[in-house]
Amino acid sequence: MKLKTKLTAAILGVSAAAFALCGTVSALSFKNYSLDTAAAGEREKLAIAGRAFQQVGTREDFEDMGEIARDAYLKYQFRRCYEDGYALIKDGEPLVNLTGYEIVDLSPLTGEYAVQEVGGRRILLLLEPLPYPDGFSVLAASDVSSVWENAGRQAAWSGLMFLASSLGVSLLLTLFLTGALRPLEELKNAAAAISRGELGAKVTIRSSDELGQVGQAFNRMSDQVEQQVEDLQLLLGALAHEMKTPMTSVMGYADSLLHVRLPKEAQTAALKRIYESGARMEQLSSRLLSLLGLYENDSISFQEVPAEALFRQVRQDCAPFLEERGVRLLLDCPQPVSFQGDAVLLESLLTNLVQNACRASHPGDPIHLSARPGTLIVADCGCGIPEKDLPHVTKAFYMADRSRSRSQGGSGLGLALCERIAALHGASLTIESREGQGTTVTVAFTKPLQNDEYFGRQP
Repeated sequence: MKLKTKLTAAILGVSAAAFALCGTVSALSFKNYSLDTAAAGEREKLAIAGRAFQQVGTREDFEDMGEIARDAYLKYQFRRCYEDGYALIKDGEPLVNLTGYEIVDLSPLTGEYAVQEVGGRRILLLLEPLPYPDGFSVLAASDVSSVWENAGRQAAWSGLMFLASSLGVSLLLTLFLTGALRPLEELKNAAAAISRGELGAKVTIRSSDELGQVGQAFNRMSDQVEQQVEDLQLLLGALAHEMKTPMTSVMGYADSLLHVRLPKEAQTAALKRIYESGARMEQLSSRLLSLLGLYENDSISFQEVPAEALFRQVRQDCAPFLEERGVRLLLDCPQPVSFQGDAVLLESLLTNLVQNACRASHPGDPIHLSARPGTLIVADCGCGIPEKDLPHVTKAFYMADRSRSRSQGGSGLGLALCERIAALHGASLTIESREGQGTTVTVAFTKPLQNDEYFGRQP
């Protein structure tokens, strides 16, 4: 069952229950009011007739009469003063009955009035005691069946009105819910489109209410999914492209070794190239696994990491790399500075940045590794990065100069790793560079961090 149908049925059901309750209460109130009005009218009639009846004699007159004479006199005077619909009661028994009904038992008449059903008609009964003689009272009996008939007609009219109003409300509800739930229908269609692979599916935002906010959130989600899938496709494409070159080299040299008789020197060179290509593929896979591992693990253990000890470890790790390229690493930490973070990850971040600086530098150039409160800086005087490439250098496998990067062992994953590590530490990674003048990378810890704090932000 559709949501619109459920809502319509629920609203109509609640409306029907409320209308039925109100109609029942209204009909009962109308009936009780009509009975009270009829009873008040009968009491007024009894009062008028009673005043006339009391004029026929005083208490002393009746006391001087014998019982038979008194009863005969009262019968005569009662018929003269009262009309049909009344009865004179003596000690619970009818002495004169002008009601047209047989009076059997008066014990139920304990309240202000009572209603009894006689022959399919409803009779209103009132019992009014006479001031004197003692033991006498007047019974009024009037047909109030019209009160029930009127209440029934009112209930019938209410039912007809309910049916008519239900049809109108159903139509209005259908129109209203169709418009109100249209955003949900669009959300359903857009979600179905995404499940079919149409990743750019969006919904139209028509309002700023909760449904509009859900639509905005859905559009943002759709954009993010589309962007992530696009990034994944680019990543896989770049990985395949990067793996193709060393794989081709391995296959080519292996084929030569298998099918061509080569001199010893050529065999050694071929084996060396196979080893180098295998090492490059291993480096690519290792870097890629590290990057994926950082995305899958958003929480890290924080501890105090002194900058001086961190710099010593980075210089030790990069020593062969620096010596091979003839580049000097200058450490600048004028005062004791510490950072809250994971020592291994911070070491990996700085090592990657220093190796990138080495690849961009010329023999004899200095690389400056500096620490200030809340900031780590790696600066070089190398070839720099073209301005058009700066926004993209932190993307996986992006290389501003592919030929130079490959020739120097670059994988295109270093800066992507650095940005992710910085993000896990709640830090920002800023790259400033001018082509031909060098590059400065600043890692700024923008928020204070506590041990075991969670930072699961995407870079």
